Amino acid sequence: MTSPGPLARRVTAHLVTTGPSGMSVPGARVLYGQDPADVARALADLPPDAPLVCLDVLTEVVRTPGGTPVHLDRVVFALPEAAAAWPRAAGAALLSPSPADLVDEEPPQPVDRPRLRRFASYGIVTDPSGRVLLSRIAEGYPGAGTWHLPGGGVDDGEDVRSALRREVAEETAQEGDVGRLITVSSHHRVPPVGHEVYAVWAFFHVHVPRPSPARVLERNGSTADCGWFPAGELASLRLSTTARRGLEFLVRL
Repeated sequence: MTSPGPLARRVTAHLVTTGPSGMSVPGARVLYGQDPADVARALADLPPDAPLVCLDVLTEVVRTPGGTPVHLDRVVFALPEAAAAWPRAAGAALLSPSPADLVDEEPPQPVDRPRLRRFASYGIVTDPSGRVLLSRIAEGYPGAGTWHLPGGGVDDGEDVRSALRREVAEETAQEGDVGRLITVSSHHRVPPVGHEVYAVWAFFHVHVPRPSPARVLERNGSTADCGWFPAGELASLRLSTTARRGLEFLVRL
């Protein structure tokens, strides 16, 4: 029996707005290199610095009418004054573009290097005493030796919260409760040589109610070490780009 190939992966951005006719949630595809928040702002012709609240990431795995399997990660934003209009039980069925509208590959770009892309989920992981859980990147991986947020790539067919729980357990042996979504941002790196890299990062607060000594469970993976740190020590650590980005939001927890 032939194994199925990888799912087509797509990302969309949506903006909750309100008006005389009620709530509206327009959406658009996020192309390679685009920041989801910028795509959301463009849906309402908002200025680049317009503040947005990131409300949710909704994952769908569906088949189009033609039978093509598609994994969709839909990132929902709102203007602050419209955030309360988004229903807690809102589902992806409310949103467009539809899977059938997203099957086609992006238009080819004139590039002279290979491109990498992924959707990843990371946790700002804390315990009842306020310590922060970090993992250290192993040699041979980008950012080797730096302290990193637990988390990583979302697998085909996996939702962002399940992926984060799995990664926290594999990298640190902790069982955490994935709480509120803090933000979704992007990272686009074009080095002088090598791969062009683009990632969409979802950051969540994760609380570990019963912390234990941190230890790495995965074998021969990207994590070399892990540990709990008092919040006051974080500024003295050599942090990865992802950790620096995510920990900017620590004071908001």
